[in-house]
Amino acid sequence: MKKYLTIFTLFAAMSISRAQTNLELANEAFAAKEYAAALPLLQKVLKKPEKKTDLADIKFKVAECYRYSGKPEEAVDWYNQAKAEGYANPNYLFHQGNIYLKQGRYEMAQQKFENFLAAQPNDKDATRLLNNCKYALMTPQDSSLYTFKNETELNTTFSDYAAVPLKYLLVFTSSRISEKGEAVYSYDGQGFSDLYQAAYYKEDKTWSKAKKLEAISAAGNDGVLSYCEKTKTVYFTRCNDGKSKNNFCRIFEASYDDATNTFGTPQAIPLSFQQKGDMEQPAIAPGGDKLWFASRMDGGQGGSDLWYMRKDGDSWSEPVNAGVVINTEFDEMFPVLRDSVLYFSSEGNTGYGGLDLFYTTLANGSWSKPINLKAPFNSSGDDFYIAYNSDNKSGYFTSNRSGGVGSDDIYSFFLTPVNILVKGKISDMETNLPIAGAIVVLSAADGTSDTTTTNSNGEYLFQLDKDKDYKINVLNPGYFGDSRKLSTQGVKASKEYSKANGQNYDFAIKRIPKEEIKIDNIYYDYDSYNLREESKPSLDKLVKLLEDTPGALVQINSHTDERGKFEYNLTLSDNRAKSVVEYLISKGISAGRLSSKGFSSSQPVVKNAKTEEEHQMNRRTTFQVLKND
Repeated sequence: MKKYLTIFTLFAAMSISRAQTNLELANEAFAAKEYAAALPLLQKVLKKPEKKTDLADIKFKVAECYRYSGKPEEAVDWYNQAKAEGYANPNYLFHQGNIYLKQGRYEMAQQKFENFLAAQPNDKDATRLLNNCKYALMTPQDSSLYTFKNETELNTTFSDYAAVPLKYLLVFTSSRISEKGEAVYSYDGQGFSDLYQAAYYKEDKTWSKAKKLEAISAAGNDGVLSYCEKTKTVYFTRCNDGKSKNNFCRIFEASYDDATNTFGTPQAIPLSFQQKGDMEQPAIAPGGDKLWFASRMDGGQGGSDLWYMRKDGDSWSEPVNAGVVINTEFDEMFPVLRDSVLYFSSEGNTGYGGLDLFYTTLANGSWSKPINLKAPFNSSGDDFYIAYNSDNKSGYFTSNRSGGVGSDDIYSFFLTPVNILVKGKISDMETNLPIAGAIVVLSAADGTSDTTTTNSNGEYLFQLDKDKDYKINVLNPGYFGDSRKLSTQGVKASKEYSKANGQNYDFAIKRIPKEEIKIDNIYYDYDSYNLREESKPSLDKLVKLLEDTPGALVQINSHTDERGKFEYNLTLSDNRAKSVVEYLISKGISAGRLSSKGFSSSQPVVKNAKTEEEHQMNRRTTFQVLKND
């Protein structure tokens, strides 16, 4: 990840007497953290080593130069070569573990950190990174909810980061070298950072060529812009401008006219206190009265902390540390505010390695415990600065994860379109022929519904929403209805519910007969009209049938056998039919749809029955559809 650095060039090293050896020059550059300059000098030393040259130390420094120059594979190889030469300090294990961690090779990283901790027990950094390995290995990764894209038209081999939508433009920070002769850092070979803008053409799905924001750029480092819609003001960081007495990175502000896309002259924000350290990566609150930033100033929890200031008249008040809920003894950086949610990146909270994106929510004046955005927003590399578009469903973030264009790359993200369908076919149960024009009703648990009719092939189709519970009901004049339930709860990817995909939502419906239909397994005690428990499952099936056929008016009939007096059996059968109606009403069937009639023994199935089996056939409960509207 690109960090602001004080300007330091190789000129100091080059001014040293030419009498110095390559090794002396290399050590000078290495000590000055000018790794891009030290590497070729070290390689010259290895080609013609002197008798007393410490090869283990030289090869370790070569590995370090490769690591700081963003060439991890070479670094791992040279650490191994240093070890083979007798390099004894176990710190090479830590560096190898960190490289593997950033590559997402968690098991190899875990082994390196465990070996390092065996030699250096209780090391805080190694313990933290070991915990990151374990967290990443046990946390499931779901990449289906969002779609991610490396914006290759914007990214370069240099560091491109902190993209923020500004009306129809995208403004981001880049350390690219756009012109020959531009100053570079001998630390990593990158240029000074500046703010750039690009426009997106929806029709062509392309970006315009990124242009430097000359109106608010200076000779030093500029970057990480935040915009306040209410005050029409942008805020950004400026370092190394040569105008600050203490040479700290400062926060600047400028007016912005969104109608003409023009900026006012940048000015350092007025402070009511004496600045005591770098103030970077500003994030202005929507109201314009609170400004967050990252700083390593004294009074924090350690490393880079998040701080905030409140507007105090025409200036900003003393900074307040965000506290231990948000900050750790390691780095917390790149705050972004979105309503009552604060997004930021952290090294100290458990994650996947490097900087991870977290969010915390403000409730009752307090910030909640930070929550990791998890993969795929977070990776084994550095992931930071997330900004949403106005639709709140898409946006941008920065990552130096493997597979990118440069050291830090801008990625876009959006909710993956989820297309959920249910397809089925309606047919006649007896003939198996398709039924055209059948009514199919889709009802959701939230009260919404949709209706369609089948085509000439008896087919229907519905579009479904995520995380809903549905009921599909089939209706057709002259037929009993039918229904099935369907749930899309937890569905994150496009899906089709159909017989072809193992979820059968075909319906074979039965034509309503004119004659009465026996209800099986309806039992009463002898000489009683109270329903027995074992009768209720059959009646529950009738309840569903009536629910699925809401226009049917039904008569419940009860018949006795031929034994006993006719008048007595008439009363008994009438009461038994009424008991069924009462049960159906108790289950929610409208009383207006139901009637009952007792027939005593007037309609025996077997006349002059002799056996108990024949008597049982005569004792029956039936129903008959009188009307189906």
